Amino acid sequence: MFVDLFGSIIWFPIWWYTKGLKKFIKWCIEGLEYRSKQYAFKIWFKNFFVPMYGQYDLVGRLISVGMRFFVILGRGIALVAEACVYFLFAMAWVALPPIALLLALQNIFSGLFFLQLPF
Repeated sequence: MFVDLFGSIIWFPIWWYTKGLKKFIKWCIEGLEYRSKQYAFKIWFKNFFVPMYGQYDLVGRLISVGMRFFVILGRGIALVAEACVYFLFAMAWVALPPIALLLALQNIFSGLFFLQLPF
């Protein structure tokens, strides 16, 4: 049990920065692929010049193209924003163990050196 406990403590940072990070990045990529499919860019691009609501006159076509352009632009901006959030999550994943260790050490040492007197 003693070896198992300390083996887990020693193995944790190795797992966190190798297999754990690989699984986390895979999860991020799968999330972005899912969102990209949900935004249906392929369908929007395929129907880019198809008039909406059967309006085949020039004004109907221009409005349809303009509308689809802004929808694709908005969805693209949303996908980039989500990619930035996933990137921030990945940076937090990398930074979390050292920050937690530093905060834990700070609490331990502040408790040792600055003992509160009972008066």
